[in-house]
Amino acid sequence: MDKFTKLIVLTEQENQSSISLLAQSVGITVEQRSKLTILYGGTLKTGTLLACPFHHVDWNKKNLSTELQYLQTKAPLFLFQAERTLVDPIQALYNGIRGVIYRDEQLDRVLTALKSMMDGQLYYARSVMSDLVDQLLLQKSAASTEQLVLPDNNLLTKQEKRIIQLVAEGARNKEIALTLNISAHTVKAHMSAIFRKTQSRNRVELLRWAQQPARHEPSASTRLS
Repeated sequence: MDKFTKLIVLTEQENQSSISLLAQSVGITVEQRSKLTILYGGTLKTGTLLACPFHHVDWNKKNLSTELQYLQTKAPLFLFQAERTLVDPIQALYNGIRGVIYRDEQLDRVLTALKSMMDGQLYYARSVMSDLVDQLLLQKSAASTEQLVLPDNNLLTKQEKRIIQLVAEGARNKEIALTLNISAHTVKAHMSAIFRKTQSRNRVELLRWAQQPARHEPSASTRLS
């Protein structure tokens, strides 16, 4: 994406917000406006980036709120003042959010985030971007088969086979936990066992293993090693 030339910070306070002051300190053109003036105003100029304070009411189980979705039709946006426990960065990325600045972010990181996003880059931790790439590879692998037919042997338990089916459908650990009515910690333990039994290092390799036309149960020496 091209560079942004103006940052609009959505805030109801009269004084300049801290993020506006930080943006100005690195030469970014900033304007503070209320959310309502953006929602009910006209089209914003190309090159405008919106900074939207994050509240848990802005998110539902799967998608952004209607309000945030409508703001995105006005201009690209990122979230700031976000609580780490209230926002899933992968979900934010999937929903087109340019970045997330957390409430406890260090000052130098906030400045880096502002400059990066104004340059047209996304701002997410490297681990988040790595997870996204893994998810895309997983979806690509899952798309190559409609329904996995897992081996009928004692290598995997019934629960582990069900989890692999859900992985093939693109479900993440939290979604698997909700579907099977178990804790996320239990899902993680099952995934570790599945990876060990199938000799897979990640979910992509697991699906490749599951899609092989012939799979053989590891020998006793392999299982014991």
